[in-house]
Amino acid sequence: MIETKLSIQDFTKYFESNRLGKLHLPNGNSWNPEKLSRDGINVNLRDLFKVMSGWKINDTEVPLDDIVAVIAYGSAVRFPGYEMVPEKRRKFLGLFGPEVETGRQIKKLITPNDVDFFVLTGNDITRHEYIKPGMMTYSDLSRSCITAVNEGGINLINRGIGQLLNGVEKGDTISISAMREGIPIFYDRRLNDVQDRAGITRETPRKIYWDEDKQARLIGRIE
Repeated sequence: MIETKLSIQDFTKYFESNRLGKLHLPNGNSWNPEKLSRDGINVNLRDLFKVMSGWKINDTEVPLDDIVAVIAYGSAVRFPGYEMVPEKRRKFLGLFGPEVETGRQIKKLITPNDVDFFVLTGNDITRHEYIKPGMMTYSDLSRSCITAVNEGGINLINRGIGQLLNGVEKGDTISISAMREGIPIFYDRRLNDVQDRAGITRETPRKIYWDEDKQARLIGRIE
């Protein structure tokens, strides 16, 4: 896989030729039956394209060229992929009684079932779309059943450039998170200007890599 920039036009060409595959994100609660382990989360890029396109303002469809960027943000890409939380145990012998904190901190993995996407457009639009995660039940080597995410859900919001900049100024956590820790997956050079105007420096080492699978479908991976 290679680190490269893809635009909305690239995204559209892959969609129109029916060659969109999966995007893998590092934090998630999906089950990998081959590795018998939990292994991040996958999102269907074709579903993402469908839910982010075809929007209208006053009954006029918003052209895809108006989309500045599609940004993955939130818990599915947060770095590192865990948070420190207080350790708890049962009060008596660690088995009975109410839970009490031990005074130590332990790592808790971040395991969302869906992925947050921020669509930035030139025109101001406020919209929210959601696709539920696809769940599947697997049997492991011990013959017990595990119900886990087969395909990650999509939680998509839209903001225009003016709305984003105004949101950053007023402390809107969604706009700030998208700018600070989000990973642009499809974007053009207008995003750099927006980033400068917002005055927010990206604070994540995460990067996105692209390739094509054996069926020439576009596949991506955020690491």
